[in-house]
Amino acid sequence: MVFRTLAALSFTVVVSAEYFEGDGTSYTLGDISSGNCNFMSAIPTASTNYAALNNDQWDNLANCGRCAEVSCIDDQCTDQTTTAIVQILDRCPECSSGDLDLSPTVFKTITGSDPSRLSIRWKFVDCPNPGNIEVCLKSGSNGYYVAVQPTNTLVGVETVTINGEATTMVDSAYYYLIESTSDVDLTSVAVSITSVEGETVEGTYSLTAGECVDTDQQFTTSSSSQTTSSTTYTSTTTTAPTSNTTTPASTTATPTSTTATPVSTTATPVSTTATPVSTTAAPASTTAIPTSTTATPISTTATQTWGSVGEDTENSLEEDVEATTSPTSTTSTPASTTSTPVATTTIPPTTTTAPTATTTTPTTNSPKCRVRSRRG
Repeated sequence: MVFRTLAALSFTVVVSAEYFEGDGTSYTLGDISSGNCNFMSAIPTASTNYAALNNDQWDNLANCGRCAEVSCIDDQCTDQTTTAIVQILDRCPECSSGDLDLSPTVFKTITGSDPSRLSIRWKFVDCPNPGNIEVCLKSGSNGYYVAVQPTNTLVGVETVTINGEATTMVDSAYYYLIESTSDVDLTSVAVSITSVEGETVEGTYSLTAGECVDTDQQFTTSSSSQTTSSTTYTSTTTTAPTSNTTTPASTTATPTSTTATPVSTTATPVSTTATPVSTTAAPASTTAIPTSTTATPISTTATQTWGSVGEDTENSLEEDVEATTSPTSTTSTPASTTSTPVATTTIPPTTTTAPTATTTTPTTNSPKCRVRSRRG
């Protein structure tokens, strides 16, 4: 019998990044600042690996600066494993949800073809080698109109505060704005930036309109670890020793099914002898092997005697070969199990009966009928 008990087993379920699917097209952006995001600075690869995001996922400029890993899933793409990472610099107003308008370099990399419209698959990822976060002050800003742009972030930005005040987004450009009734000292501006992962970097910087400042900081929380939920379950299994004796019984059942009639004879001792008999029976299998070996040449001689008999006799001969082959497969089986030698000692009486039928066959000259009646 098998007994089971429960113990502690815990595991963690990690929610993977969300994939989006849509059409991939291609366009050319002259400069990183030419996109709707109006970036003053971008990651090193952005000049060749950029993309315009569809209108539905544009989210009022909130996804500007984020990076996406994209691949081709269209049937026309022979290699659907190649990926490329792009930075979102622009908006594609005519694109549907899931679509990306890609740089020619990226489109060629993932599709292997010239610009067209192909199905793609993508997800937001960390930007590669972004360096430090920079804080840029929009051209035309002053003490009453302070528009700040965070750039080169590892992941997307959720919120920005300036001097402790909440900001709004500048229309059609990626800048966080405060409009003050008092003159803000631009040589000492406190900027706090919170990522989409909830991590915050902050500092006080001297800002100049049209220029960027290195914060010497970067987000450390990766987008790949964004949502993790842990669930604990308990489960330990304890198996009683009797399960070990059950396994050999099922092993001996397999060879006995091969030997036709002796199956029922060998099956009974297996269930009765259990583990002790399997230990003492191992030497017996060694002495039983020569007996089955001498019986095999007898059946071989009978085959040569009946070789000239007609088609019907050849059919009965094939049945004899199958009958004599069965003991051979039985004797090879004990090597893998200890209980089978009991069945091996039972087989020799059947083997000694076979030569009697063999010697009688040439005298009566009717091997067909006698051989088949013996198999019955």
